[in-house]
Amino acid sequence: MSASNKEIVRRFLEQSLQEKRTIEEVCASGFTAHIGAMPAMNLEAFKEYQNNYYRSFAENSIKIEEIIQEGSIVAFRGTVHSVHAAEFMGLPASGREIAVPVVGMARLKEGKVYEWWNSPDRLSWMQQLGFALRQV
Repeated sequence: MSASNKEIVRRFLEQSLQEKRTIEEVCASGFTAHIGAMPAMNLEAFKEYQNNYYRSFAENSIKIEEIIQEGSIVAFRGTVHSVHAAEFMGLPASGREIAVPVVGMARLKEGKVYEWWNSPDRLSWMQQLGFALRQV
C-alpha cells in the first residue's frame, strides 16, 4: 500500500529537519516552493534556501499540531524547534532555543510534493533571536 498524501508531507517536514537536507526523493519533477513573500523557488533554489537555514540552526524538529487533506492538497500547522548554533543574518550564534509557529500547504502529484507553501512566523523568529524592532 502506498503512503497517503498526509504521510508524505509529514515525512517531508520531519525528515528534512532531522537530516538537515531537502528530501528530494519525495519531490516531483517541476517542484516549486513558495516561502512567505519570497519569489517562487525551483528545487535547487529551495535546497540552497534550506541549506542556509541548516548551517545556522541545530537540533531541529517540528511538532505538527494539525494536518488535513482535501484531494491533492495537504495543509499543516505546527511549531519548528531549533537552536541558533551559527551566524544567521549577521547575528552571531546565541545558543538560544527558538520555537517558530509555521503554517503551510503542499500540492501532491503522483505521490510526490509538486508545490510547497510555507509561512513561518518571521516576526516571532527574529524576536526570539534578539533582533531589535524599531519604529520607522
